[in-house]
Amino acid sequence: MKIIIAAAAALSLSISNTFATSQDDAFQKIAHDYVEQYLQANPEQATELGDHRFDGKLTDYSAETRAKDLATQKESRDKLNAIDESQLTGANNIDFRILKENIDYEIFRTEELKEPEWNPLVYMQSLANSLYLLVARDFAPAEKRIPSLRERMGKIPGVIAQAKANLQHPPRIHTETAIEQTQGAINLVRTELAPLLDQAPQMKKELAPLQDKTAAALEDYKKWLQNDLLPRSDGDFRLGEEKYRKKLRFALASDLPMEEILKRAKADLEQTQTAIYETAVPLYKKYFPNADPAAARLADKHKVTAAVLGKLAEQHPNDATVVDYAKKITAEATGFVKQHDLVTVPNVPLDVIAMPEFKRGVAIAYCDAPGPLEKNGKTFFAVAPTPKDW
Repeated sequence: MKIIIAAAAALSLSISNTFATSQDDAFQKIAHDYVEQYLQANPEQATELGDHRFDGKLTDYSAETRAKDLATQKESRDKLNAIDESQLTGANNIDFRILKENIDYEIFRTEELKEPEWNPLVYMQSLANSLYLLVARDFAPAEKRIPSLRERMGKIPGVIAQAKANLQHPPRIHTETAIEQTQGAINLVRTELAPLLDQAPQMKKELAPLQDKTAAALEDYKKWLQNDLLPRSDGDFRLGEEKYRKKLRFALASDLPMEEILKRAKADLEQTQTAIYETAVPLYKKYFPNADPAAARLADKHKVTAAVLGKLAEQHPNDATVVDYAKKITAEATGFVKQHDLVTVPNVPLDVIAMPEFKRGVAIAYCDAPGPLEKNGKTFFAVAPTPKDW
């Protein structure tokens, strides 16, 4: 996420510069104030970065707060525009451009994308991930993390009320995914807080009534998603060309036109398909020795590749073995990279885990690295089992 880059860049703001100018001082103050405001307004991201000052807070998705945040973003942009960039020295010159890009993106998200109005998945950041972050990372003793957990659970009904007020006509696939993720959030609250709560039995006992209340609120929210929102989930998930072009530019931090990106992607795809085909040819001869003469000439690249992939897919992990299989191939890939000295591999813990249920439905796997300020340096490689209804 772009704000992580901005926050990381902000770490350099305290470094003294012998040749600093008055514009350096002005920029550093603007940057410091902006990052501080952003983290307060987005406490879940602060937790993810490793800044635990706001661990008991949740994002306010009300229309009033979003309008206030937008005004703050624009005010920060105006202040940056008043800076003479040519007078900035050292890292400030780079940090200036990074921060300005971040602010422009946040304004675009608020003014044009308006996701809280049409994307129910946005609210999982507060409803589930905010709790998971306090459990998954062992950044402090349980006695210090559980009060934040209690405070956040107490605020979840408020976020649910805001979601119900904001969401109008989302794309159906978003609502369907949100229903499944909400069930994951319910399971998280009911049973998956145990690794943290078991470390403080008395606090666990005291928290039990709030757990039940929070789970009940989430169950009510799931019913609302199913019975109220889903029937009117007739929105289009496509952004449209204009918004897509803008978002792509922010995503890549590049002015490269969409058409040029597509052209390069097609060229890369063709090269990759050729490499896969060349790898598949000897396997095709091995697996299909009695193939008819036309196929034996191996002229149909798609047919050869598809046949070999189909044969290889006959041996695949299932839900019971996929995580262990991911551990195995991760170790093999890491060993290969080290053996051939391709890149430097960080010597930090890596846990391959089953993807939390409330995060499933968007990607089959993801890497969850610790934030730059996090004390616990463990990285999670999360792998999703197949959906239960497949």
